[in-house]
Amino acid sequence: MASIDFSLTDKVVLVTGAGKGIGKEIALACAAAGADIVAGSRTVSEVEQVAEEVRKAGRRAEAWQLDVAEVSSVEAFVRKTLDAFGRIDVLVNNAGVNKVQPALDVTEEDFDYIVDVNFKGTFFMSQMVAKSMIEGGIQGRIINISSQVGVVGGPLRAPYSGAKGAVCLLTKSLAAEWAPHGITVNSVAPTVTRTPLSETALKNPGFQKMVTENVLMGRIAEPEEIAAAVIYLASDIAGMVTGHTHLVDGGWTAV
Repeated sequence: MASIDFSLTDKVVLVTGAGKGIGKEIALACAAAGADIVAGSRTVSEVEQVAEEVRKAGRRAEAWQLDVAEVSSVEAFVRKTLDAFGRIDVLVNNAGVNKVQPALDVTEEDFDYIVDVNFKGTFFMSQMVAKSMIEGGIQGRIINISSQVGVVGGPLRAPYSGAKGAVCLLTKSLAAEWAPHGITVNSVAPTVTRTPLSETALKNPGFQKMVTENVLMGRIAEPEEIAAAVIYLASDIAGMVTGHTHLVDGGWTAV
């Protein structure tokens, strides 16, 4: 009988937006699965704390500042990672921003910022990491964190929903283009998840009631549940899974 192995032993995993919430949980979960971690965030003090947790768990980790909205920052970060580790086996594009507001109130500045972080950053980080994978002959994994509202939409977040929807289609396109190199590209689309960013909204009884009534499982998702999907997609066992958006939404979009 073939064994099923979800370990990431000695793989180098780069996680963007790794300072807190889902990104932090993904970084720690990958380390627990045996990976070495490169954590990036605009707030370097946050990712330094994550890296220290990884080191205490016995894995190697580095934490550097990263602004995925700036291509020069992405280039420098990838170059620094390759200089330090020699390769990148897994990329998790987790960095994201949102601003809840009516579409009629969205400014050009709001729009550009949301699209640049969520979509542009995902594209150029994927491009640069994939180049290193192809040059190194690495059959790597690229995992993009999209969103439930990137699949079904939602009010008061038009630029975010559009950008995350674009990430889902980007995932398909890159999967088709890089499959000949053995690189898989998938996305994970979480529902509302309990993180520092959602903390304020979840304190609103009306919002929490709306979420739990729409989620078939009747509760808010936890960050480790999103990380579990990432671990599967990052593992060798998922080598035949590519080009898909994996909803972790408790059944919200099922009915």
